[in-house]
Amino acid sequence: MRWLALLCVGFAGTAMDLFAVEGKVQRELPLPLGQRLWFLVVATAIWLVGALLRYRRRRAGVQLNVRSLIRRRRWPRIVLAQAAWAMLCALLIAEVPWTDRLLPQVLFWAGLAPTLGTVWFDRNKTR
Repeated sequence: MRWLALLCVGFAGTAMDLFAVEGKVQRELPLPLGQRLWFLVVATAIWLVGALLRYRRRRAGVQLNVRSLIRRRRWPRIVLAQAAWAMLCALLIAEVPWTDRLLPQVLFWAGLAPTLGTVWFDRNKTR
């Protein structure tokens, strides 16, 4: 779940040209409305393919177990909150008509760093 949210944050950062690449001219801000709305199409496709289809392929007992696991345990709620935070940052980066790149860069790292920092160390929590 968090990997899908991180993928959306990364896509939002690249779609907005947050970081300068040598030899490439960055796009002028604010981005056109159509380009900002295109992010929603791609993010929806990422979530449909990644999460919904994977969840639907599971047996009914496993689906119920996932819901009860989120309700009863702390770590799955943390994971869900991190994914929601990363998606909120991605939506703010992509959908707000920014005129400067500084605040979207801060949002990019705010959405990426806490989630990515715990993804590598949660192997013990998932068992």
